[in-house]
Amino acid sequence: MNAFYLINSYLGEDLTSQVSIPIGKHNHVPDSEFDPAELALGIKIELEHTDNLVYATAIAKDHLSEIRDYYTRLIKMEKEAKDERAD
Repeated sequence: MNAFYLINSYLGEDLTSQVSIPIGKHNHVPDSEFDPAELALGIKIELEHTDNLVYATAIAKDHLSEIRDYYTRLIKMEKEAKDERAD
């Protein structure tokens, strides 16, 4: 099963508020408070570091609580760094 299928099937279900987990300062914030596309992007990126969807969601929500477009900025920064290396 691919990550996008998992992410899309769970978005809006507030995974982090359904279970007690040892990470995430913003688990109490409903998923609906975040831009759905940005949250999905964040979960996808965090799934590169863990295979736990709940943890990936918690981490993404923490980043997005601090910077609402964190993952868009991260992708832009990584692209710029890659472009600089190619020069």
